[in-house]
Amino acid sequence: MPSPAPTPTDRAPARREAAARIVAEIADRLAEPDRVAEIASTPDNLMRYPGNPQPVWNPLLLSDGHPGVGLLFAELAAGAPELRGRAHAHLSAALSSGIRLLPQSLFGGMVALAFAGHTAATGFGGYAAMLAELDRHITDQMRERARADRERVRTGGPVGAWDRYDVLSGTAGIGRYLLARYESAAEQAVRQAAGLALTDVLESLVAAATADDIACHGTRLPAWWVTDGLEHGLVEHVNFGLAHGVCGPLALLSVAWQAGVRVDRQDEAIERIMALLSRWRTADEAGPRWPHLVTLAHLENGEPPERGRDSWCYGAAGAARAVYLAGAALDRADWRADAHAALRGALTAASDELIHDSALCHGWAGLLQIVLRMAHDSADSDYHAIADRLAARVVDGFDPEAPFGYRYRHLLAPRDLDRPGFLEGAAGIALALHTYATGNVPTTSWDSALLVS
Repeated sequence: MPSPAPTPTDRAPARREAAARIVAEIADRLAEPDRVAEIASTPDNLMRYPGNPQPVWNPLLLSDGHPGVGLLFAELAAGAPELRGRAHAHLSAALSSGIRLLPQSLFGGMVALAFAGHTAATGFGGYAAMLAELDRHITDQMRERARADRERVRTGGPVGAWDRYDVLSGTAGIGRYLLARYESAAEQAVRQAAGLALTDVLESLVAAATADDIACHGTRLPAWWVTDGLEHGLVEHVNFGLAHGVCGPLALLSVAWQAGVRVDRQDEAIERIMALLSRWRTADEAGPRWPHLVTLAHLENGEPPERGRDSWCYGAAGAARAVYLAGAALDRADWRADAHAALRGALTAASDELIHDSALCHGWAGLLQIVLRMAHDSADSDYHAIADRLAARVVDGFDPEAPFGYRYRHLLAPRDLDRPGFLEGAAGIALALHTYATGNVPTTSWDSALLVS
């Protein structure tokens, strides 16, 4: 993608109107929970992982389920009360699917439903009883889990698996929900319980970030070393992505610090993660970047992998946002400047050959939302022109023939998939377009689920 040039101002209003029309169209197509679930659950609408084909739809997922669709209506209903019923319908459908206690993550199970309910409550109120009941289970389980993670690292072991600490499956994502509850809950008991659980999460992440290197494979490796739960050809590594890597804990530690929620050595933990990132920071013709991950082979030869697809989940775009949040937390102008340069480099390197869809996870909408947040946080007017260019790509991707307006391409999919959800589907795309169309940051802070706010 060429470095974006300023867009003529007379075209921006028309593009925002087009984005708003698409948001309204997607909202209509996602209005009925039963219809959404029926289309998304068709037998060939699945990912063909080797030996483990997986449907894309699960009613209790934030990524591809009713809670994720509910996020869209929670945000829209904040300014359009007539849409509250749609948000409630999807939350009710998620609840009626049956709450499973384990495993828990921000993107699945009780926490996914709780995050969607919290987002709706932020937008238009209600859900206090449901959230109080869910929080009781979430905080108890989270404290036990975080303490186990902390002890594992303190006894000299690695984190082991990214689903122990990351945004999608681990404590960084759940910690972001706990922070939201701590900051906004009206009931003192709920606030106190969320604060205690969040403290345990932060202490577990601080323990991993400040731990000495571990002895493994005849060498010294960072405590963030991932050894378990590897699939799809991955080998042991340190992960640098925002979705599954150290940038998730970095973002949580940073936003918690800015919110005044702090534990012992939290600032040191931010600095230690930044030191790890700096060790593997490199640059090419597009600009500075951080690798997706570093394996034992990379450690032995000292060379990082080549630049891959830069998106929210992996690469310089998501990492840049986490680095920017760290710079804002500890008032490091050099980190913030590096984040700006890395994001611009990621946008320069972006192309249709690397980015195949419009979704939040690794598509154009994710880049758009990051740029919109950076535009809001900085005085750099160039970001507005960049956002115009990215929004144009997302708008152009709308397919009126697709049931939800967008389809998702993947090498492991038997066909272009119909995904209505948040992370890789139409609801998430509509949320980014809504942010762009309104010119304002989200009313409900739905994108805190991405750890970009």
